[in-house]
Amino acid sequence: MRTTALAFTLPLFLFTDLASAADGCAPLKTTINADNRHVYQELVQSALTEKVKLATIDITEVLAEDKWLAVFASTEISDPGVFFFNDNKFIDVWGGMVEAKEKRTVTQWAHGLHVPGTLTQCFFKGIVIK
Repeated sequence: MRTTALAFTLPLFLFTDLASAADGCAPLKTTINADNRHVYQELVQSALTEKVKLATIDITEVLAEDKWLAVFASTEISDPGVFFFNDNKFIDVWGGMVEAKEKRTVTQWAHGLHVPGTLTQCFFKGIVIK
């Protein structure tokens, strides 16, 4: 019976491990909750030239690598965008979605900002039209 249980459990464990490895972005994804949402809203607000109320800034995703953050957000005055911060300092914002064939352009733009490689790839996955 133990051999059967091991034979059944081992493939299930390997499948789970492979599934999580397939999404190399999972370690970069930051949970957004009531405790930290305001921090990301304040960062986005600080990057805007026209100020809006924090409550009107919608944070949909946050990716973090080293001291870098990519904050996917929208406001009442702007289209959805990805705000890039290095050590909590605003660097630049990407607006709009792209097609898969535009990957080179997007990654060159991000590398020009010195965004880390994995964060660049995960940012691209977040803006590509599926």
